[in-house]
Amino acid sequence: MKKLSNAGWCGLALAALLAGCASTKATDARIDDEQARALAAVGTSQFEIRWDGPLAGAKERGVMAVTDGSTTLTTRAGARVFIVHDKKAFPPREETAFAGTDAELQGIGRKFLQASGAVSAEVDDARVLRQFIQTGEAVPGGKEVRVGAVQASHRSLLVTRRIEGVEVVSSRLLLHVNSFGRIGFMELAWPDIDRETLARALRYKDWIARQPAVRQLEGAEVESVDAVVLHSPAVGFYNDSTAAIRIIYRPNAKQVGQKAVRYVDERGEDVTLPRDVDLPAEEKVQRSAIRK
Repeated sequence: MKKLSNAGWCGLALAALLAGCASTKATDARIDDEQARALAAVGTSQFEIRWDGPLAGAKERGVMAVTDGSTTLTTRAGARVFIVHDKKAFPPREETAFAGTDAELQGIGRKFLQASGAVSAEVDDARVLRQFIQTGEAVPGGKEVRVGAVQASHRSLLVTRRIEGVEVVSSRLLLHVNSFGRIGFMELAWPDIDRETLARALRYKDWIARQPAVRQLEGAEVESVDAVVLHSPAVGFYNDSTAAIRIIYRPNAKQVGQKAVRYVDERGEDVTLPRDVDLPAEEKVQRSAIRK
């Protein structure tokens, strides 16, 4: 995309917060030592983080972070949202990759979910994703490229969520651990869903069962129609949630790209998606009149 997406702005917001967190300068966003120790204790008790240096913390609009310069824990107040990144362990290297079985990796993920207070019955699927790498070498004196064999690289765990048969699209546990089974990177977004939102999603589920026809899209056909719950993403300042009918469209012609997805209500109107961050306001551009 040519323009920076909302997810991109989320990344910038988090980066700015952590930059202030790691800085030694006193800023309004900094938290005191007691707050930093309290947040670090959460990381130790729930996610077995081992802090190796002096702690510094920062906060902004309910998002709080603490770091020792290597490992950073970020969380959002009022939501079961945690992001952990150990820059010494992630991106991973071959010598620090987790060597245990897929079942052991899944067990570590379940342990962290349980420690966070997530309901284990809401786990929909727990898949181990394997990354693959392939190297290429340009042959001197020519245009030929010598391509090496595809090699298996590190594994990550992806856990998805479903409540009473309704998929919670925005929730997930994405986890990478090092050779000792400790977190290299983790994104845990598993906030509580209010009963009203879930009840509306269940009504949508019943409506879908009784209404076979949905709005068509030019150049595509309907692939699936499901009732889902959406909430604000892990990286963001809000705790919004909403129910929606998700329609996935499959293009009629073969082409590269993502399938079209719409989130609508029972009238076929687009629902308001949960907020993440506020985009920075752009200053108005003053343009002079064009003289002929």
